Amino acid sequence: MRRPGPEPSVAPGNIAAVKRIPAGIVAALAVLATGVATTACNVTPTAATVNGDAITVASLNAELAGFGSTAAGQCLLSLNFPRAIDLTGQGTGGAGTYNTTFAVTVLGDSVDGLLAAQYAVSKGIHVDASALAYAKTTWSAQLNGAISAQVQQATSLGGTGGCQKPDGSAFTGVELVAALPPAVREVELANQAIDLVLSSHGTDISDAAVIQYYAANPTQFTKDCVSVIQTADQATATTAYNSLKAGTPFAQVVASATADPAAAAKSGQAGCFSEAAVLSQLQLPSVAVGQAITPFQSNGNWLVYEVSSRTPVPIADVTGDIRLALLQMPANQKRVANEVRKFARGSSVDINPQYGTWTGITIVPPVPPAPKYQLPSYGSTITAPTTTVPSHPTTTAPTTTAPTTTATG
Repeated sequence: MRRPGPEPSVAPGNIAAVKRIPAGIVAALAVLATGVATTACNVTPTAATVNGDAITVASLNAELAGFGSTAAGQCLLSLNFPRAIDLTGQGTGGAGTYNTTFAVTVLGDSVDGLLAAQYAVSKGIHVDASALAYAKTTWSAQLNGAISAQVQQATSLGGTGGCQKPDGSAFTGVELVAALPPAVREVELANQAIDLVLSSHGTDISDAAVIQYYAANPTQFTKDCVSVIQTADQATATTAYNSLKAGTPFAQVVASATADPAAAAKSGQAGCFSEAAVLSQLQLPSVAVGQAITPFQSNGNWLVYEVSSRTPVPIADVTGDIRLALLQMPANQKRVANEVRKFARGSSVDINPQYGTWTGITIVPPVPPAPKYQLPSYGSTITAPTTTVPSHPTTTAPTTTAPTTTATG
């Protein structure tokens, strides 16, 4: 889904942030691949028409179902909307219906993606097989980093993340991309490719730019291996900390501080991460190798951390990640967004009234009728009708005002 993300950062083997994750340009794919588009003259019901290219109700419903009723779709939504309570988007009519907020968000992203694809074509910029392959690789890496971060956060809070598979394990980025329903995966990958291609025009990703970025962000390209001692009380943690400060070997301190088997199992080598990630997690400006970190409490336990080793990552190993980070710099993303927004303002966009109206760059959802105009309910025999499209799942209006969905993220 095309959503603004945090400022991108690069860590060895783990792209930490998912930028905009757009959705919905089936018609654009047809234009780019074959030069043939679904047009407004087609008898198939349309959800939206963008400069003569149609987004059908059938394709929209396929996306809604792919997001709302599959584990992979729910995972992707949980990454895009981490604070949402209900990610199914189910309407009041039950299975096969979708609330207006959900439907308009997906349709808005589809219009957004189609406008971006048309803008690219207008500039002679095309997406080929190599661009799609690169987009798949980079997107999988981004998803992998985002899922790992989600799992770590959920674990620290004693819960589970939205990307947990039926067997209890979490998706990897590669697994998630493979598991997404085709209606979602194909348009997501196409949009990723279009974003990358548009971003690459006007961005310096030369070797000199890579070297400059590498030199300016040393903590992103330094690997810290971290050890931890987990105790049940502050006094034990303080004793362990003082022992480490006095020079007692870490393994010896762990043995004396974690007599409890459960605590011992959670102590020791915690893993290796970028120095930037370690500093962010510990909320410290710097950490010296071999220096114990003052004990702090987390989820009822007391923790003592120590960076056991620090290794610079060769620039050759992260050149691809740096080029991607340069493409995804906020200034570059803003430039592309402004260009597409300008193109959108001059475009002809028609929205099926069932989903809302187009304001130039935004879909505004339909406003539900005032309660006094709605059909009253007597007992359980009469209920208010839902808005339907023949032979397709229905879309019902929400009980609260839905947010607008912008065309350019």
